[in-house]
Amino acid sequence: PRATSGVWLVALWWLLEADPCPLSSMSMFGGDNELGNILQEAVKLKSAQMGQKRQTYEKWPFFVQHTLFHGEKDDFKAWRQLPFQEKITISERIKEEGNELYAKGSWSDAVDKYEEAATLVYYCYSTDSGWRKNNRGIDDDVLVLVDDHGSTEEEAKLQSKLRLSCCLNLAACKQKLEKYEEAIVACDVALEIDPRNVKALYRRAEARVRPSKSTAYDHDLAIKDLAKAHEVEPKNTTVEKLLKTLRGERKVQRTKDSKTFTGMFNRGEIYDKDMENAQQPCSSEFEMREIQKRIEGISDED
Repeated sequence: PRATSGVWLVALWWLLEADPCPLSSMSMFGGDNELGNILQEAVKLKSAQMGQKRQTYEKWPFFVQHTLFHGEKDDFKAWRQLPFQEKITISERIKEEGNELYAKGSWSDAVDKYEEAATLVYYCYSTDSGWRKNNRGIDDDVLVLVDDHGSTEEEAKLQSKLRLSCCLNLAACKQKLEKYEEAIVACDVALEIDPRNVKALYRRAEARVRPSKSTAYDHDLAIKDLAKAHEVEPKNTTVEKLLKTLRGERKVQRTKDSKTFTGMFNRGEIYDKDMENAQQPCSSEFEMREIQKRIEGISDED
């Protein structure tokens, strides 16, 4: 059986090289049978191999990854070869189309436009033109990241302005679509371009605290972003309002936490049974007291 399985694996590996997609829809793929198990093993091996080839690609923001596929379209391929000023003109037109879609509430379609708007001046492509047909797939070894900021300082500013605007708009769309992790990624890139951008700081803070699963750590990060935004624009009432709200919520929570720890000590719920009659507090009690001190020592402005 092992030898037979080995032959099957080789055959299936060859099949995956030829066309990896249909296997997932084959009825024999599911179920508890030997052939199904072999198929699953082959797919896992192939996926692991492909994952090793695209480690750099996977680290890029989702909208930069998508530029690889934009380059497969004839119009974008041609536009990328145009002089810088012409590319910026086309990019601004596409971005405006995105703005119109956003205003209509077509946020998913707007996302496509904002991604396409920046793809003429910041994108990746494969030096293997047949990567989609020759089974090479996405391979770091043949990927090139292009950062076209023109030939003058003024053109570089235009490129940064365009990319920043697209990132901010992407973040706004992703928030509307409740894809908060992607909104945060878009804000991260915006802040790489402009570290003091108030919109990016505010939208990232919002994206951190809106999900129902957001944690106290997410709230702390949001407060940190808002504090920086408030420092940049002290008179921004929108920033100030959310910052005040989050700090108030955190203060209430810390008061509850402090009372919880204090109550645990007063009730004598934390103790080491082996040292029940000892004069010195046990190690677990020391640890809890240290935590209590740390809570009490944190400022509401932190």
